Amino acid sequence: MKNTDYLEAFQDYLTEEERSQGTIYGYTCDVRDFISFLGKDVKKIKRTDINNYKKHLKDKKLKAQSLNRKLVSIKQFIDFLNDRFETAISARIKQEKIQKQYSLKDEELLSEGDYNRLIKAVDAAGDLRAKALFEAMYYSGMRISEVLQLRVDHVENGARVIEDIKGKGGKYRDIYIKTELISTLRDYLKVRKQPFSSTTKALFTSERGALSRQTAHTLMKKYAKAAGVEESKAHVHNLRHLFGLRLAEKGVPIQDIAKYMGHTSIEVTKIYLEKPQSYYSSLIDNL
Repeated sequence: MKNTDYLEAFQDYLTEEERSQGTIYGYTCDVRDFISFLGKDVKKIKRTDINNYKKHLKDKKLKAQSLNRKLVSIKQFIDFLNDRFETAISARIKQEKIQKQYSLKDEELLSEGDYNRLIKAVDAAGDLRAKALFEAMYYSGMRISEVLQLRVDHVENGARVIEDIKGKGGKYRDIYIKTELISTLRDYLKVRKQPFSSTTKALFTSERGALSRQTAHTLMKKYAKAAGVEESKAHVHNLRHLFGLRLAEKGVPIQDIAKYMGHTSIEVTKIYLEKPQSYYSSLIDNL
């Protein structure tokens, strides 16, 4: 078998395991990059290959979190090869140690002012789809992978709690819909083009079918630029972060924030209770 055949088999395996589309895409891209760097049969992977790839990623100034994510993908791939094809690859993968910190970076976060300018730019363009997409994350804290699972019937039924959308790890979670958001989604539904109505019930569609994550990111960058929002902040995930921060500012208990955000561990939720990095920088300057 060729390396591409092993990668395709790995992708099929992830699908069979009902991993989320985001996980499948991320693992596949990470492993493809590693195979390209490897330049030899994957059955001959050695520990030195892993170490050399780690050095390669460090030389590219990749952050430790991103590096570790790629290493996780590679480990999953190697475990799959050993289990499915009995390759007996013994390369040990050691992740970089990271001290857990819960500070968000100001320069990478959207402010309320940024969001208002973003929506103003969307309104000026008359783009009801983009408005519905952005508000869905802003008002509910959904991940982009979750937003793209919204269906027409969710809106038609006026669901206030959606229970059949898979969150991180392929697990279902409750998603709470604000009344104001239902109104926006219904406005979009009135103009939603339905060239694929017979093949997809996805709420958000494009000319090729269900809207993709890449198109969602492209829309964010497009309107952020039009609104004068810094490019470093132009990520749809920041709309979810803004939701979490707003809950914290209103004094919502941490366990409730975790519920709204779909976190399985409150440790992850703590990021919204911590002050941003600028606070700590200014504090030490005044010591």
